[in-house]
This record gives sequence, structure tokens and C-alpha cells, in this order.
Amino acid sequence: MTSGAHVMTRSSRFSELRSDPLVLNSAFLMLTTVLGAGSGFLFWLIVARLYPTAQVGQASSLLSSVALLSYFSLFGFSTALVRFLPISRNRAEDAGTAISAVTVCSVVVNLGYVVIGPWLAHDLGFIRDTITHVVLFTLLAGGAAVNLLTDSIFVAERATRANLLINGVLMSIAKLALPAVAVSFGAFGIFAASGIASTLAAVVSIVVIRRHLHIRVRARISWAALRNMVSYSLSAYLSGTLNLIPQIALPIIVLHQLGPVVAAVYFVAFQISNMVSSASYAIGESLFAEGAHESRSLKALAGRSAGLMLAVTGTAVLVVIALAQPILRLFGADYADTGTTTLILFTVSSLAVAFNTWASFLLRVTGQLQALVVANVAYLITVLGVALWMVPHGLTWAAIAWGVGNLVSGLVAGIALLRPPFGNADWDV
Repeated sequence: MTSGAHVMTRSSRFSELRSDPLVLNSAFLMLTTVLGAGSGFLFWLIVARLYPTAQVGQASSLLSSVALLSYFSLFGFSTALVRFLPISRNRAEDAGTAISAVTVCSVVVNLGYVVIGPWLAHDLGFIRDTITHVVLFTLLAGGAAVNLLTDSIFVAERATRANLLINGVLMSIAKLALPAVAVSFGAFGIFAASGIASTLAAVVSIVVIRRHLHIRVRARISWAALRNMVSYSLSAYLSGTLNLIPQIALPIIVLHQLGPVVAAVYFVAFQISNMVSSASYAIGESLFAEGAHESRSLKALAGRSAGLMLAVTGTAVLVVIALAQPILRLFGADYADTGTTTLILFTVSSLAVAFNTWASFLLRVTGQLQALVVANVAYLITVLGVALWMVPHGLTWAAIAWGVGNLVSGLVAGIALLRPPFGNADWDV
């Protein structure tokens, strides 16, 4: 083959990749994640310079709680929209119902937290110091939940470029600009800066969804649309909750068994490896959306997404392994001395996370939610079982528990995918 032919072949392959919605949407989602992570780092850097350390600690705890409250407020509707919106005959009704339901749920969940949160952690009592604080907390935490839901609409509609501009650019700019004007409000000002940015992104997202995606969402709940989605959404919600438990429990186990210094090393190592895994999550979301859109065989889509995940995640794994010690030295010599092996193991585990993510999203596409729940039960039992048994012997066992749990869950999901009718030759959707 001549050099010109090689150039033409590479050019045609590049053109195919540029026109492949799976690749494009994955790329935009990954860029959004990178911008979000970067702006988050700068946000806390700015906050640390402007606010007393105690207020930063209070706000970080509150924002961590808000992240969980947002997830619990979704009740699986984000997953249901990605699955059903591409094939819906009434997109406005389905999307409007989901947004309205999540808004109502978030109000209930957030008000519940106003009552319970300060009782569990006295340092968070400032969220109910005044009625204004209560109202603002409820609204802004609700805005964060709605913003997560609108992200799913962009994914479902193959419009992740808009999501990049709104969440990656606009929200990041707002998030970085607001802390300086909220200093007088203390810890609540830090929360409000982040909450206003998320709520602004949610409002702009709804405007874009109405005007540019031509989905005329309204603030109303259609009981017919709710019935169509609720079974799928609640099953997805259950499996997601099972998946979340080890992520919450594992750092607590490390803290209890090995102490706060080792827990800090764990936190840094896990966050770095989670950035590696973010690529597979983005590709998995795109796979999920394409599975609802794709008229070609699901088997071909599964193969393309698996290859993309392996290429991107594998490259990131090799880079982090090569630079593990220098990366940790940025945080301090103690991190590099005690956490290098743990970081390498967590990073290698990203390959198991990618496999589990790939198989789990395929179960969502094919509607095998019972199998997905079983896979997440296996994941939960394996991660917590290995961690509780072996973490007292050293931090590396936390990384091993994470990797083994994801591998077991992926294998359980993979076995379900091989069974008829989804184990046939075509996997037609």
C-alpha cells in the first residue's frame, strides 16, 4: 500500500470517528468532567484563601451531603430518561414529568435534611439559623438535583456539546466568581456560591432544552408518563444505591481501621484513580444513550464502546502508573512514601471499573434491571467483605477490595448478557 493510501485510510478513519455519536458524546462528557474537576480544584483553592479553615470544613461537609441529597432526589429518573426519551412519542411530557417529580422530591428530601442534618452533625446547624437559610438551602440543593437530571436529557438527545458549554464552562465560571462576593455569609456563603452556580446551570439547561432541543417541558406531572417510567427508574435507583454504598463505606472503614493519616492517603489515591475511571463512566453514558437510539445491532455498539473504553482507560492507567510517585509528591512526601503502591493498585483497578461499567450499562440498555441489582449486590458484598477482613493488614487491601468487587460485579453482569434472548448473535435492539 502506498503512503498516499495510508494517509487516505487514516483520514477516513478519523472522519468516521468524528461522525460517530458514541465517540463525540463520550468526548464532550469527558471534557465536561475535566473542566468540572479543574474548576472544583480552583474553587476550593480560592475558598481556602478567602475563608477561615473552620468555615471551609463546614462547607465541604455540607456540599458532600448535598451531592448525596441530589442523587437521592433523582429517584432513578435520570436513568429512565436516557433509556426512554430517544424513543418517546411525547418527549415534552416525559421530560417535564421527570423534572417536576425530581423538584418535588428534592424539596421533601432537603427539608428532611434541614431537620436531621444538624442533629447528626452539630457543625451544620447554620443551615437553619434563619428562615432565609432554610429556604435558600432547599432551593439551591434542589437546583443541583435538577441540574443532574437535565444532564441526562442532553445525553439522551445526543446534545452533550450543550452540556459541555453549560456545565463545563458557564457553571465553572460562575462557581469561581461567586465565593469572593459571599465572604460575609461565612460557611453558608461557600455553599451558596456552589449552589447558585448549579441552579443557574439548571435554569439555562431548561431554556436550551426548550428552545434548541424543541422539548417544551412544563412544570406539571403526567401520571401516564410517571407510570411508564417509575418501574424502570426505581429499579435503576435501587441498583445505583447499592453501587453507592461501598463508595461511602470504604473510606469509613479505612479511617476506623488505619487512622486519619492513612485515610488522607486513601482519599488522594482514590480521587486520582476516579479521574481515570471518569472516562469509562462518560463512555458508558454515551453507550447507554446510543443503545436507545441505535438501529444497528447492539453487539456492534458494544464492541465499539469496549474498544474505546480500553484505549482511553488503558492509556490513562499507563500514564498514572508511570507518574504515580511524582503525582503524590505534589501532596507531600508522606503521600508518596506510603501511598504509591495503593495509587497504582487503584489505577489498575480502573480497568475492572471500566469492565463493570460497560457490562452494567449494557444491562440498562437491554432492560435487565434485576440482573443489574444482582450484580451490584455482588459488588457490595465483595468490596465490603474483602475490606472488612483485610484492610486492617494495610491500605493496599482497600484498593484490592475495590478492584475485585468491580471485577466480580462485571462478571455477574456479563453472564447475564450472555443469556438468551440477549446472548444471541445480533443483540438487536
